[in-house]
Amino acid sequence: MHRVDPIYLEHQLKRWMRPDAHHFVRPDWRRFVRPEFQADHPFALYEGKYSPEQPRVPAGSREGGQWTDGTPPSSPSGAQTTELSAQRRRGSGPKDATPGQAARLAIAEAQARDAIARVRELDSNWRPTPSLRETIEGRIAAAQAEAREAEARLRELARVGIGPGPYAGDSIPARGPERDFTAAERREINSIGSETGCHTCGTRDPGTLYGDYVLDHQIPTRLNLRDAEQRLYPQCLSCSLRQGGAVRQLIR
Repeated sequence: MHRVDPIYLEHQLKRWMRPDAHHFVRPDWRRFVRPEFQADHPFALYEGKYSPEQPRVPAGSREGGQWTDGTPPSSPSGAQTTELSAQRRRGSGPKDATPGQAARLAIAEAQARDAIARVRELDSNWRPTPSLRETIEGRIAAAQAEAREAEARLRELARVGIGPGPYAGDSIPARGPERDFTAAERREINSIGSETGCHTCGTRDPGTLYGDYVLDHQIPTRLNLRDAEQRLYPQCLSCSLRQGGAVRQLIR
């Protein structure tokens, strides 16, 4: 699972908040989005509500510059309808998002999906706390909360050796899930460990009989249900034993 680069996400946020953002929507974008997600996708919002030809309320009035369907408020009831419509456009539902809100929602949901997917690579049963999403701002806040909750879970797992830890530096590719390590692999992991220590706790004392670091598979082999590529990190004996207990709890 590849992480979404935060610099890339920031660039995309600024890009999609531009007044001419509709020019960036590919005509064939539906090819890349599952059908059940297309109706509320931000690109659909741009296509359906924010074309450059869509009229706005003339400048000089209280609603000047807002999107409108072009129907003049010819009666009190018409004025009420226009006001309610404006309220909806300000964010009462996902299909009534402004371009800025649509961009923020797309970024927030991408970050949440990425973080949740990374957690579920390690803890397949984990789910974020359910939340209400009645408005576009509610959806944005909920997605941001899910991303924060997933990142917190990743840090929690890393502290017990599930996932690269807070002290992780260099690593080497694992040839497979087996533990038939070569002398060259052991030397390389010991060299990395001498520089950055145990990837889980940071100690430079391996705690083993001969002073060698444990070669730790990440993702841990028993949690690698999708046969993802693994890498080897230096780990001390104490963290390796604690990791084993944490893994057993997750696979119960």
